[in-house]
Amino acid sequence: NEYSKQIKEYRSMEKPGKAHGKVFVRVVGVRGLQVPIPQQATALTCTLNNGIHFVTTPETRLSRDSRIDQEFELIEHNKLEFTLTLKVRRDAHITAQSQALVPPPAPRVQPPAVAPKSRGGMLSFFSSTPKKQPRATPPPPPAPPYKLPDNLARYLKQDGTLARALISFKDVAARCDTRLFETSYPLIGQRIEASGGPTTMELGEIVLQMFRLPPLPGVLSNQLPQSLEDCHRGLRHVAWHKVTYFEGTLTQHGGDCMTWRRRRLRVIGANLVAFNDVTKKATATINLKKAIAVEDNQDTRTDALSPARSVNDYDGMITVERSFRLVFPGNQEIFFFADTDDEKAKWLDVFRALVGHIPPNPLWAELIWQRQQDMAKQPSTQTSSKTGPR
Repeated sequence: NEYSKQIKEYRSMEKPGKAHGKVFVRVVGVRGLQVPIPQQATALTCTLNNGIHFVTTPETRLSRDSRIDQEFELIEHNKLEFTLTLKVRRDAHITAQSQALVPPPAPRVQPPAVAPKSRGGMLSFFSSTPKKQPRATPPPPPAPPYKLPDNLARYLKQDGTLARALISFKDVAARCDTRLFETSYPLIGQRIEASGGPTTMELGEIVLQMFRLPPLPGVLSNQLPQSLEDCHRGLRHVAWHKVTYFEGTLTQHGGDCMTWRRRRLRVIGANLVAFNDVTKKATATINLKKAIAVEDNQDTRTDALSPARSVNDYDGMITVERSFRLVFPGNQEIFFFADTDDEKAKWLDVFRALVGHIPPNPLWAELIWQRQQDMAKQPSTQTSSKTGPR
C-alpha cells in the first residue's frame, strides 16, 4: 500500500476516547409543510444552533417542499444536540396577515332612551291630550363570533419562527458512521386559536443527510475532507482502488524484469500486480498512476509513439508480435506481449481506460477503509471463539 508506513504510524497514535470526530450535516429541505402558503413570494431561512454557535442559511422561497441544500460541520462530543429553526421574513404581506388576526373592536352599545318625567299636579290632570310614551329602542343583535382567517401568520411567532426540529446525535451516530445517512425529523410549530392561545402541532418534516468522520489522529486538518461531498467521494474512490478490474497472463520486459518473463497479472485499482503461480502471493507491483501513456507497438504511426522517440529507439522490442508498452516519465517504459490478439486488445482497453484517469486515493479514506476491514473481522473472530472446542 502506498500509505503503509504512514498508516502504521497513525494507527499507533490512536487512543480510544481521546479524540473527537467530525459530523457533517446537510439540510436537504422541508417536506410536506402543512401551512397556508401565500401567493406572494415568501422568504424562508433555517438556523442551526448547537448551544455554542448558530448559523443561518441563505433565504429560499417558502413552499410545501422547500429546497434548502445547506451544509454544516460540527465537532462530535458525547452530548451533541442541535436545533434547526425555520423562520419567515416578515414582509409587508406577512405583516398584513398578522393584522388580520386582530379581532375588530366590539360595537358600542347605545344606552336606552329615558322618557321625560311628566309634570304632576292639577295642570296634568286638566291636560286635554295625553302624550304618548316614547317607544324603547330594541337592543342591537349580538355580533357574530369573530372567525380567525387561516393564513400563514396564524402559524408564526412574533419573531417569525415557523417551526423547529431537535436532533440528538447519539440517536443516529451508528447509522451515519463513515457513511451517508438520510433521515427526516418532525417540524414542531403552533397555531393561534380563536381563544387566543396557541396549539402545538406537527407542521411537516425536515430532511437531513449526515456523515460521521471518526477521529484520525496524526492526519493534518488540511488533509481531512472539508464537506460531506468530500467524504462521500473519498470513500467511493478508496473502494474503487480495491476492485480487481482485469486478470490475465502477459509476458513482461522492463521494470523488475531484465529479460522476458511470463506472468500472471491482475489490475487491482491503480496497480498492476504480479502473482506467483504456486504461492498465489503478490511478487511485484507497477503503479499505473505514474504511467503517462499506453502505446501499441504494432501501430507505427508517428502520433502513436512517445514524443521525441522513433521506431529505432526500441532495440527490436517493437517488432515483437502482439506487443505494447506502458510509458513512464523520463523515457522509461515497460514492454508486454499477449498470447493472442484478442487478449492484447482487452489489455489495451483496460490500460487506456486507466492511464491518466485514476482517481485519487486520500490517506484519510484509506485509514477508514482499513478500520472497517478490522471491524468486519471482529464478529467472525468472536463467533469462532464461542463455537470452538471447550
